[in-house]
Amino acid sequence: MIPTREVQQYTGEKPLENLVLDTYLNGEASYSFYEDDGATLDYKDGEYNVTNFNIERKGKHVEFTSTKEETGYDSDIESYTLKLNGEKAPKKVQAAKAKYKEVNSIEEAKENQETYFFDEDSQSLYINVPADENYKVKVYFN
Repeated sequence: MIPTREVQQYTGEKPLENLVLDTYLNGEASYSFYEDDGATLDYKDGEYNVTNFNIERKGKHVEFTSTKEETGYDSDIESYTLKLNGEKAPKKVQAAKAKYKEVNSIEEAKENQETYFFDEDSQSLYINVPADENYKVKVYFN
């Protein structure tokens, strides 16, 4: 799982609103994302976040979770784009009873929460998960 963000010309040019989790899944993958203001020593006073991401293949479906371990920093992150490389088109994507909507482009998926897009050419699945999602996001395959 490799975290990325949109390209910037210089550090701090744009707030980090969408974190992309570029994932090559072989069974299970996890990552702990640390975040603070990057400029001050306020992290020493607890102004930082740690978010743990986990994704696991369970038979014909995949489960994604994000768990906030530390929450002392006021983050700009609104969503996570889970990019699953080397996958097949999903049958459905949902968190609890909320079904995610299939959209027609990567851009549309990144701009709209609770959506997904499957890129047939690259065999990549993009899922836009709200940063405050409290449930496991499950991806079901045929």
